[in-house]
Amino acid sequence: MNALAVLFRLLSLFSVAGLAAFLWFLSETRKSKTNVFLENQLENGYLILQSEKEAQWKDISSKKSSFNEVFDDNQPVGLNDENPLSEALASLRSSEDVILRNADYRDSLESLTKEFGAGSFIWDSETKKWKENATVKIESIASLKDPFSDLKKFPYEDVKKEDGSVIPGVSRENRLRTLMGMFYKDRHEKFSEIGKLRAMIVERDEALRESQNLFDKMKEQKEDWERKSGEFEVKLGQTEADLTAEKAERKAEKEASDQQIAVLNNNIAGLEQQKLDNEKKHIAEIDALKVEHGEKIKALGREITLADAAGYKRGIDEMMAKQTGGENVDQDSELAKNPFAAEKGGPPSVPDGTVEEITEISQMNEFGVTSTIARIDSRAGMLMLPIGSDRGLSAGEIFTLWKGKKETARIKVQSTDKGFALAYILPRFGEPNRLRPGDLIQIVPEKKKTL
Repeated sequence: MNALAVLFRLLSLFSVAGLAAFLWFLSETRKSKTNVFLENQLENGYLILQSEKEAQWKDISSKKSSFNEVFDDNQPVGLNDENPLSEALASLRSSEDVILRNADYRDSLESLTKEFGAGSFIWDSETKKWKENATVKIESIASLKDPFSDLKKFPYEDVKKEDGSVIPGVSRENRLRTLMGMFYKDRHEKFSEIGKLRAMIVERDEALRESQNLFDKMKEQKEDWERKSGEFEVKLGQTEADLTAEKAERKAEKEASDQQIAVLNNNIAGLEQQKLDNEKKHIAEIDALKVEHGEKIKALGREITLADAAGYKRGIDEMMAKQTGGENVDQDSELAKNPFAAEKGGPPSVPDGTVEEITEISQMNEFGVTSTIARIDSRAGMLMLPIGSDRGLSAGEIFTLWKGKKETARIKVQSTDKGFALAYILPRFGEPNRLRPGDLIQIVPEKKKTL
């Protein structure tokens, strides 16, 4: 009995000791899990804060101060000058990018900003560390709302349902990990928003500065225009005064010119009347002279006609008497009495090398021209030649007609025109009865123009 009692006492003692040891082991394990979890959160927090990069944070702080000072200073900037606020923002952004765009920071941020649900982490008892469960898919944080707020769907611990299925629980540690990830994400987004706000401030500042510069420029232009307007008003007043004086002078000149024009018009009217009177007087004198001259010409014409008719009649009578044999005068005595006796052995000839003119001429040369008889009337003592003024024949001139080597007749041109000439056959010279229409003759001018 005593041995059995001792045995029971020993078993009770060992049971209590084992239970105490088991409870101590559970407590230590739980304590280790909690400590490791807290250490991980501290490490992750400082990693996100980049607290070890003290120099970079000081640089960022300094450039933030510079940015704020430039913003508060608000010095005017020219239109074509660089904006100092924009330069300060670019410098601050480059310093922040050293931290916020660091590869370690971005990888840590991406791995920590997730929704850690049931079974996301498992405890490794050998290494005494929490490790991500590779078999569980972890989603990124969609919003800042608690994804595990519904405890029926996401209890703190596993819950066994009546049908035997188990609802996996989301531990408080995973909930805290998710919450810290939300803080990290929100912090990063706040940095981005602050950067965007600074950029918007710079853009607005540039627009305001541009508007301010334009306003200042417009103000200067306004002052310049006001100054010029004052000068223009002074000049305008002076110009108006000069214009008034000029108008008065022009008016006086116009009145004087009107008076002068009236005087000139009166003079012109008098001169016109005088001109008309002179024209009438001149016309009357011309008419009187015409009448007087006409009477004289008629008288002279009658005398010339009578003299020519008598002379031609006398010559024709003598020529007809000679042709009919009524008067037989010795040839030598005839030549002695005839003032037109031939003294040459033939018609004058053109010297060698001299070219006879065949174009229209105004005066015939001493060698004459060759032509033919167009018509001849022996009874009337007249003939017509096929040449006229275009070959040098003029009314009143005397020509000798050569037929062959003999002087056949002598003529006096009565009238002439281009292409024909009408002439009298002078009596007591040559043998005009030998001339026939179509005969080839040479017409030679006589130096003596009178009978």
